[in-house]
Amino acid sequence: MIYMYKKVYVGFTFPHHVGTNAGYQHIKNYLSYDYMINCDKMIMKLNRKAVLWRRAYHFISKSIWGFPIFPIHILKCILLGAFHNNLVYHFIHPENSFVNFRLYIRKGNKIVLTLHQPFEWYENRKWENRLKRADKLIILSSSEEDLFVKKYGREKVIFIPHGINTDFYHQDLSIKKEKMVLTVGNWLRDYSFANSVYKKLIEIDSEIQVVAVCSSELAGLIDRNDRITCLSGISDEQLRNLYQKCAVLFLPLIRYTANNALLEASACGCKILISSNFNDNAYIPQKFICTCLMDVDAATKKIVECMASNTDNRLSEYINEHYSWQVIARRVEAEIAKLY
Repeated sequence: MIYMYKKVYVGFTFPHHVGTNAGYQHIKNYLSYDYMINCDKMIMKLNRKAVLWRRAYHFISKSIWGFPIFPIHILKCILLGAFHNNLVYHFIHPENSFVNFRLYIRKGNKIVLTLHQPFEWYENRKWENRLKRADKLIILSSSEEDLFVKKYGREKVIFIPHGINTDFYHQDLSIKKEKMVLTVGNWLRDYSFANSVYKKLIEIDSEIQVVAVCSSELAGLIDRNDRITCLSGISDEQLRNLYQKCAVLFLPLIRYTANNALLEASACGCKILISSNFNDNAYIPQKFICTCLMDVDAATKKIVECMASNTDNRLSEYINEHYSWQVIARRVEAEIAKLY
């Protein structure tokens, strides 16, 4: 299909997603962008061990531009727009890469932002003017749609969920389930709470094994022994194998908007327990998963019940139908088309 507009990818890969199937940047493999502007350097962190002049440069640049180095990707956007008036700039991680540059691009060019943070994140950082500059805001949680619509208008806001690679993450019924409770991820996880649940689980059942896949920093919150194991830096193949053989995926979530682990595990047909005090289940129908508040006794009881339950095995099919990158890319493309 020939479009009158051209799509510009403006994005990067987070360091912990490099070489993995995780991360929103994978949309570029399914949505046909006409131009690619990579801004990996924009997520550089100030190296405390760097030489003094480099640390000073990072500090000055961040004070002026909001980035640790000169935002060359924005300059590329402006230069590209100088020769076109039919571009759609899609910032896939605007929280790390977007600034107000509407005044510097030609009339006719559009801006689309995919937002990854809760509504209050933008409110606390006074992002109202930045978000108003955009032509379309793609949010990743339907539970916050009303807040964004009230602030920025119905015509500007659309809920399109995060996607995953359902070709890679899939159910394998030939793999035997083990009496294992698995927790995966770092962002917005409460591992202090999880640790209390783990300890109670191994007290009440001498066969249960616990595996937590998280950063070494978060692993420090967990009391490990021969039945509680922490892993980090594992391959996607190893992670998929854990999803496919665990008895229950236990996610102790402070919030769970656009949760990669939830989607990956669901695609693998896992039984899932979400323990959270915030009702933000915007992705998975309740009939497919177990939920409870962040209470140690309640979570422990629910995990045991979940292990013994006959969970609807159509969850994997549901994920394939709604959250494959192919589906998500088509939905994003359709919204971009409405801008012209």
